[in-house]
Amino acid sequence: MAWFFAPEPVMVTADEALKGGRHPVLENPASHTVLGTPVTGPWKEGQQRIWIGLGCFWGVEQMYWQMDGVEGTSVGYAGGFTPNPTYREVCSGRTGHTEIVEVVYDPSNISLEQLVARGLEAHDPTQGFRQGNDVGTQYRSAYYTENEEDAARVKAVVDAYGETLKQHGFGEITTEIGVISPSEYFLAEDYHQQYLDKNPDGYCPHHSTGIPCGVEA
Repeated sequence: MAWFFAPEPVMVTADEALKGGRHPVLENPASHTVLGTPVTGPWKEGQQRIWIGLGCFWGVEQMYWQMDGVEGTSVGYAGGFTPNPTYREVCSGRTGHTEIVEVVYDPSNISLEQLVARGLEAHDPTQGFRQGNDVGTQYRSAYYTENEEDAARVKAVVDAYGETLKQHGFGEITTEIGVISPSEYFLAEDYHQQYLDKNPDGYCPHHSTGIPCGVEA
C-alpha cells in the first residue's frame, strides 16, 4: 500500500504573490451583528486595536466579541502582499495573508496582554502553517499591532508563553509578530463577518494546548 503526503505549505514571496488591484471585496460593511458597532469605525477616543490570527477566523472573532472590554471586531486578511484579496485567493496560498481578526478594545477595561494571552490559550502557537487539520499559510499564528511599543508588549507575552510550553514538552513558538498600518488589513467578504452569529450551528474549532498563559486578569 502506498502512502502519499501533501507537501508542507511554503510562504509565497512578494514576487510570486498574486497582484490583485481590484476594489475591496467589502466596500460598505453593515454594523456588527452582535455588538451593533461600526465595522470600520469611526472609533471612539481612547479605543485601541490589534489584529490577531489563530487559525480559522470564525471562532476567533466570536471568542473576542464575547470578551468584556472588546467593543468591535471584524475578520479579514493581513500579513501578505496582494491588495484586496478574496477568500479564494487567500486560501490558494498565493497572497501571503493569514486569516485575521481585528479587535477594537477599551484599554481601561481590558489590557493588550489579556487579549494576547486569551489568543495564545485558544490555539497551538507551535504548529507553523496550520492549526489542526486546517493546513496552509493562511492559518498561521500572528499578532499585528499599529506600533513598535505594542509589538514589544505582545512579544513579551508570547516569549513567556513559549517558555511555559517548552516546559510541557512543546516545540518552538512560530507566532508571527509585526507592525502594520490599518491600510494593510483587508476586510473579508460579508458572509464571513460574525459568521457564527449568522450561522449558530457553524463549526470552527479551537486548538488549545490546555496550558494557561499566566497573565493576570
